[in-house]
Amino acid sequence: MQTTRLYRDGHRVGGEHSLTNLVEHRASEDCTVWVDLTLDEEDALDELASLLELHQLAVEDARSHLERPRLARFDSHLLLTLSSSHCDEQGDVTISRLTAFILPGILITVHEAGFPIESVAKRLDENEELSAYRVPWLVWALLDVVVDSHTDSVERLDEVIEALSDGLFSERPDTSEVQRRAFTLRRSVSKLRHATLPLKEVITLLIHQGEEKVAPELHPYFADVGDHAALAADWSETLAEHISTAIETSIALQGNKMNEIMKKVTGWAAIIAVPTAITGFFGMNVDFPGHNEVEGLIASVSLVIGSSVVLYLVFKRRDWL
Repeated sequence: MQTTRLYRDGHRVGGEHSLTNLVEHRASEDCTVWVDLTLDEEDALDELASLLELHQLAVEDARSHLERPRLARFDSHLLLTLSSSHCDEQGDVTISRLTAFILPGILITVHEAGFPIESVAKRLDENEELSAYRVPWLVWALLDVVVDSHTDSVERLDEVIEALSDGLFSERPDTSEVQRRAFTLRRSVSKLRHATLPLKEVITLLIHQGEEKVAPELHPYFADVGDHAALAADWSETLAEHISTAIETSIALQGNKMNEIMKKVTGWAAIIAVPTAITGFFGMNVDFPGHNEVEGLIASVSLVIGSSVVLYLVFKRRDWL
């Protein structure tokens, strides 16, 4: 759904505003315009592209689903691509893109359905006293919401990964399930890394290359967003290492468990082999002392039981069983 906002002299101007009227207002030094579109509002985007002479490649990028976070310069405007993230309770991360056309006096955003655009509007309402700083203020609100979404996602992922790591050492871990979840979480972390790693550079470029110079009063706000973006990026790198460690630990534990099983099987095989050898000896078709006599039966049974008990005690003492 199309959203339009007009700010004049630091206050929001209510009412409905046509795209043509908004484009005319953006030329005024005391006006700031924000137009937000969804990807399916192609006619409105084409109209704005015509009114503002937006570059064709920039418009194509806004309709693409494959762009990574970046800042691109065109003759008449800057093109900012951002991605927000959402992590559910299972650790599955969903990425939603937004593309922003940054021009003097006007910001145009085109977002996917999952992007938290309502949070951006709320952030603007909460900080309307900064509206005198025009488009950089709008861009800051966008960045702040995006970085907050990444921070929430890495926190949730951290909790899920910690729970997964704790489950590795449970009494009977489901190895296949642990590995499946670990690989799923690794994909989620990879998505977060691609969304967060370029943000620090993007924020730096915005401060120094914006169409409208960022006022010194806004520098602390951009610096704060940049710090949080760097934290989210570093945290995502750490989570990637934790996932790799969890997968390696799971494989190592599985190997150790297999070794324990093989050791026990070998121990029991050794215990069984000795009675087999004894009964084989007493089962020979030759005469020997005690052959076909009760004494021979007692001797063979005693040897079987005695050797089995001795081997069992020796193996048990050495933790082979």
